[in-house]
Amino acid sequence: MTKGSQEAAGTSADQNSGSRATPPPGAAADQANQQPRVVSRPEDVAGLVLMQIDLVNARKDDLTIAIKGLSDLTRQLVRAYGENMQTIDQLQSKLKKSGAPSRGSSSPSSNGKRKPSR
Repeated sequence: MTKGSQEAAGTSADQNSGSRATPPPGAAADQANQQPRVVSRPEDVAGLVLMQIDLVNARKDDLTIAIKGLSDLTRQLVRAYGENMQTIDQLQSKLKKSGAPSRGSSSPSSNGKRKPSR
Protein backbone atom coordinates (compact mmCIF):
# COMPACT_ATOMS: atom_id res chain seq x y z
CA MET A 1 0.00 0.00 0.00
CA THR A 2 1.08 3.53 -0.63
CA LYS A 3 1.04 6.22 1.98
CA GLY A 4 -1.96 7.92 0.38
CA SER A 5 -4.08 4.78 0.38
CA GLN A 6 -3.16 4.11 4.02
CA GLU A 7 -4.32 7.58 5.02
CA ALA A 8 -7.55 7.19 3.07
CA ALA A 9 -8.23 3.82 4.68
CA GLY A 10 -7.50 5.25 8.13
CA THR A 11 -9.80 8.22 7.54
CA SER A 12 -12.72 6.07 6.39
CA ALA A 13 -12.22 3.69 9.33
CA ASP A 14 -12.29 6.67 11.73
CA GLN A 15 -15.52 7.96 10.22
CA ASN A 16 -17.18 4.53 10.39
CA SER A 17 -16.12 3.85 13.97
CA GLY A 18 -17.51 7.16 15.21
CA SER A 19 -21.11 6.07 14.59
CA ARG A 20 -20.84 2.79 16.53
CA ALA A 21 -21.32 2.45 20.28
CA THR A 22 -19.23 -0.73 20.56
CA PRO A 23 -16.12 -1.62 18.61
CA PRO A 24 -16.13 -4.60 16.25
CA PRO A 25 -14.20 -7.73 17.31
CA GLY A 26 -10.47 -7.20 17.04
CA ALA A 27 -10.80 -3.41 17.17
CA ALA A 28 -8.56 -3.21 20.24
CA ALA A 29 -5.74 -4.90 18.33
CA ASP A 30 -6.28 -2.55 15.40
CA GLN A 31 -6.19 0.47 17.72
CA ALA A 32 -2.95 -0.70 19.30
CA ASN A 33 -1.28 -0.88 15.87
CA GLN A 34 -2.51 2.54 14.71
CA GLN A 35 -1.02 5.86 15.59
CA PRO A 36 -2.89 7.85 18.23
CA ARG A 37 -5.77 9.86 16.88
CA VAL A 38 -5.96 13.57 17.66
CA VAL A 39 -9.38 14.34 19.06
CA SER A 40 -10.48 17.91 19.51
CA ARG A 41 -14.27 17.73 19.80
CA PRO A 42 -15.83 16.84 23.17
CA GLU A 43 -18.32 14.55 21.40
CA ASP A 44 -15.44 12.52 19.97
CA VAL A 45 -13.77 12.28 23.38
CA ALA A 46 -17.01 11.16 24.98
CA GLY A 47 -17.56 8.58 22.25
CA LEU A 48 -14.06 7.16 22.65
CA VAL A 49 -14.37 7.03 26.44
CA LEU A 50 -17.74 5.28 26.23
CA MET A 51 -16.34 2.82 23.71
CA GLN A 52 -13.45 1.98 26.07
CA ILE A 53 -15.86 1.61 29.00
CA ASP A 54 -18.01 -0.77 26.95
CA LEU A 55 -14.93 -2.79 26.03
CA VAL A 56 -13.82 -3.04 29.68
CA ASN A 57 -17.33 -3.98 30.80
CA ALA A 58 -17.52 -6.71 28.15
CA ARG A 59 -14.23 -8.15 29.37
CA LYS A 60 -15.41 -7.96 32.98
CA ASP A 61 -18.60 -9.81 32.01
CA ASP A 62 -16.56 -12.53 30.30
CA LEU A 63 -14.36 -12.91 33.37
CA THR A 64 -17.38 -13.01 35.68
CA ILE A 65 -18.94 -15.79 33.62
CA ALA A 66 -15.68 -17.74 33.66
CA ILE A 67 -15.27 -17.35 37.43
CA LYS A 68 -18.86 -18.45 38.06
CA GLY A 69 -18.31 -21.49 35.88
CA LEU A 70 -15.16 -22.40 37.81
CA SER A 71 -16.98 -21.90 41.12
CA ASP A 72 -19.81 -24.20 40.05
CA LEU A 73 -17.35 -26.84 38.89
CA THR A 74 -15.42 -26.59 42.17
CA ARG A 75 -18.63 -27.05 44.18
CA GLN A 76 -19.52 -30.14 42.16
CA LEU A 77 -16.04 -31.60 42.64
CA VAL A 78 -16.09 -30.96 46.40
CA ARG A 79 -19.55 -32.55 46.67
CA ALA A 80 -18.44 -35.61 44.68
CA TYR A 81 -15.26 -35.91 46.75
CA GLY A 82 -17.26 -35.77 50.00
CA GLU A 83 -19.72 -38.39 48.78
CA ASN A 84 -16.87 -40.67 47.71
CA MET A 85 -15.16 -40.27 51.09
CA GLN A 86 -18.43 -41.16 52.85
CA THR A 87 -18.80 -44.26 50.70
CA ILE A 88 -15.21 -45.30 51.41
CA ASP A 89 -15.72 -44.82 55.16
CA GLN A 90 -18.94 -46.86 55.07
CA LEU A 91 -17.26 -49.68 53.16
CA GLN A 92 -14.31 -49.69 55.57
CA SER A 93 -16.63 -49.89 58.58
CA LYS A 94 -18.56 -52.77 56.96
CA LEU A 95 -15.28 -54.59 56.37
CA LYS A 96 -14.24 -54.09 59.99
CA LYS A 97 -17.63 -55.36 61.23
CA SER A 98 -17.44 -58.47 59.06
CA GLY A 99 -13.98 -59.27 60.40
CA ALA A 100 -12.30 -59.39 57.00
CA PRO A 101 -8.93 -57.67 56.90
CA SER A 102 -8.91 -54.49 54.90
CA ARG A 103 -6.85 -54.47 51.75
CA GLY A 104 -4.58 -51.63 52.89
CA SER A 105 -3.61 -53.28 56.19
CA SER A 106 -2.68 -56.67 54.66
CA SER A 107 0.22 -55.36 52.59
CA PRO A 108 2.95 -53.70 54.65
CA SER A 109 4.42 -51.86 51.62
CA SER A 110 1.15 -50.14 50.75
CA ASN A 111 1.43 -46.37 50.70
CA GLY A 112 -2.17 -45.62 49.74
CA LYS A 113 -1.52 -45.57 46.01
CA ARG A 114 -3.18 -47.90 43.58
CA LYS A 115 -1.12 -50.53 41.88
CA PRO A 116 -1.22 -50.27 38.09
CA SER A 117 -3.43 -52.90 36.45
CA ARG A 118 -2.10 -54.90 33.54
